[in-house]
Amino acid sequence: MQPRPVANESRDWRPAAPVPLDQLTIGQVARRTGMRAKTIRYYEDIGLLPRPPRGTNGYRRYNAAEVNRIILLQGIRCLGVPLSAARPLLIGVADTRCAEVQEDLLRLVHQRLQALDHEIAELHRLRAEVEGYQRALDACPPDATEQTFGACTDICCIALPSPDGGGSVET
Repeated sequence: MQPRPVANESRDWRPAAPVPLDQLTIGQVARRTGMRAKTIRYYEDIGLLPRPPRGTNGYRRYNAAEVNRIILLQGIRCLGVPLSAARPLLIGVADTRCAEVQEDLLRLVHQRLQALDHEIAELHRLRAEVEGYQRALDACPPDATEQTFGACTDICCIALPSPDGGGSVET
């Protein structure tokens, strides 16, 4: 079975000339970086990315430095770094030496690792608290009365322990 010819296919087809890296449209940048054009415009609106110059047709025109900045932003976002922490790195990056960008990025990654370690420690602490609450609930005998929850005066079996050791409503 032979492949069917595509309609409107020209025998004279030649690949399009490569677009100069200082003349990329937002769509071309989106395809190159995998970031949606809407997201790029959003980052420009909030000042995280500079607004590029526009061509005579009114389209945004991006250069290689802007594409690199967007790729850097993507990497930073994948790490879960807040935009506020990424902003200083992205603002002046176009005229900064690569080695300096790498040093700044290394500091940012180090700070992110410290924040993650803190979050993990907090999650472990919270898990231990929840586990203790589960054990307390399992060990507490159910109330034998037919009272509704709203009428309960002693909810120590279901109330989370408070820092002062309370847990029941005084009447």
